[in-house]
Amino acid sequence: MRTCITLLAMAAMALAQEAPSPASAQPGTTVPSGVPLRVALQRRVAIRRVGEPIQGRLVDPIYVYDRLVLPAGSMVEGHVAQIGGVPIGRRLAALLYGNLTPPREVCAQFDALVLSDGARLSLNTSFAHGTAHTMRVVKPLNKGEQRKSPLQDAQERFQTERAAILAFKTPGKLNRLKSRLFEMLPYHRQAWSAGTLFNSVLQEPLTGLTPIRVAEGTNSPAVAEGEAQEVTARLLTPISSATARRGALVEAVVTRPLFSANRRLLIPEGSRLLGDIVEAQRARFLHRNGRVLFEFHQIKAPAGAAQSIQGYLEGVEANFDAHLALDSEGAAHVGSSKTRFIFPAIAAAVAGLSFHQDYNAQGVPDWDIGGRAESGAVGFGLLGTLLTQVGPRAFASSIAITSAAFSIYSSFIGRGQNVVLPVNTPVKVSLKPRATPADSPSVP
Repeated sequence: MRTCITLLAMAAMALAQEAPSPASAQPGTTVPSGVPLRVALQRRVAIRRVGEPIQGRLVDPIYVYDRLVLPAGSMVEGHVAQIGGVPIGRRLAALLYGNLTPPREVCAQFDALVLSDGARLSLNTSFAHGTAHTMRVVKPLNKGEQRKSPLQDAQERFQTERAAILAFKTPGKLNRLKSRLFEMLPYHRQAWSAGTLFNSVLQEPLTGLTPIRVAEGTNSPAVAEGEAQEVTARLLTPISSATARRGALVEAVVTRPLFSANRRLLIPEGSRLLGDIVEAQRARFLHRNGRVLFEFHQIKAPAGAAQSIQGYLEGVEANFDAHLALDSEGAAHVGSSKTRFIFPAIAAAVAGLSFHQDYNAQGVPDWDIGGRAESGAVGFGLLGTLLTQVGPRAFASSIAITSAAFSIYSSFIGRGQNVVLPVNTPVKVSLKPRATPADSPSVP
């Protein structure tokens, strides 16, 4: 009898060890560490102290395999986590424009997720820098192709969440002028505007979520013959035209599952895209910008064999100030704004006029308050305007000449700008099956 009881106890222990854990019994309930949460601020936040509370909304939904676990628009709470110093290069550049309070290195951290039913989940995320204006860059359309309007795309993707739309709204000319005038003030408080976007990476797995299954399983190939698909992914490999070399490995991971027209799963979240650098050109002097082209050759599902594909970059999200663009081949390059000629021309004209001296009716040199103000403003902003009123005229001319020389060098002579795509950069990739030798046209 004792032997039977012992055998039953050992069998129960073995079954308990073989039983799946809650997470494995319900796949898709846990978001693994390393996944970035893209959060857009709901309102403006003045940078005053560490610990200042902030609130934002998830810009992108979070999927695990074929299940939605966090919808876009979910509330996220955090705080100002770090207020650092100012790099010496940025400080010197700010001083040339009379800015005594250049932006500091400020980071946010998010520590709570508020679910739709009011429940709160603790988060452990990395420090993240904010991006005031993010833009979606897309490849030029071929003849006859059509693209959704920006409003339709925003409504479908972000469900008209105000914070999410502000994050991708291109600043207008009036807003840019206001920002430029604001930066010319010698002293101004640093702040994050509404819509500032953060990529905060989970440091620990996120559990306690209720997944929503949105499709049936299938064993169909990711990309069928003669069929092209477009997937949303994020880069796992940082890419810079300054260091990229031809043939270097490029890897990305699919962030949204792809379904067929009848809602069958084709490509699950977590599938890996493998490719390499095809062409790279670093930035050079005479304001020649960088360029990089990469393609994907394989896709591998989390549980499945790799499939050969042809994957081309169709879109990418980048900082507005990076001036990133895509050509018809899908190569990323830095575009040169036509407005970059305006300020050097103004600075050169003001430098020339600064040598002109007016005289009054009695033949006495005129003080020329307006001319001195112009000479100081193009060099040191409002601070230069004030300084040139108390110093000799030669001082005002020297400020205007220095500003003109710096502007001409940075706009025409200096090194251009490199393409920089950091880890977790969101990308759109078009996929189609790779042609086999049998499919290739024969050459007579």
